[in-house]
Amino acid sequence: MLNKDEILKRTNNGLDVFKHYIPGQWRVGRNFLNPLYEDRKASCNIYFDRRSDCYRVKDFGNDTYSGDCFDTVGRIKGLNCGNPADFVEILKTINRELSLYLDEHDQPFVISGLPKPVRKQESPQQPETPKKTKPYSVV
Repeated sequence: MLNKDEILKRTNNGLDVFKHYIPGQWRVGRNFLNPLYEDRKASCNIYFDRRSDCYRVKDFGNDTYSGDCFDTVGRIKGLNCGNPADFVEILKTINRELSLYLDEHDQPFVISGLPKPVRKQESPQQPETPKKTKPYSVV
């Protein structure tokens, strides 16, 4: 089922969404330059918000880039989280681009009908092979 709570559950409370959409070498709890605009000071931070039980981004340099993972995807894709139709499109985008397969029409590509690999069974006791003698000697 495609909804906000299921996406958060499958994306480590939204952290995987941030990892997918925000490029660069950033870490949770550390300030970094926001790659979504010409940021001059490392004042953007991704943190875990206990009240909402999800990861959020806070940009002290430009507060319009602050919010949860849905706000961030909406900003990147030019959609408004406050508009219900746009929010549904944001959910569909995250589901599709992160391959979450939450919609009943989405199915992972599975190849069926392939034969299973056959393992060779080793006999419990194999006869020892005689050691070969070398045609030379080490001095």
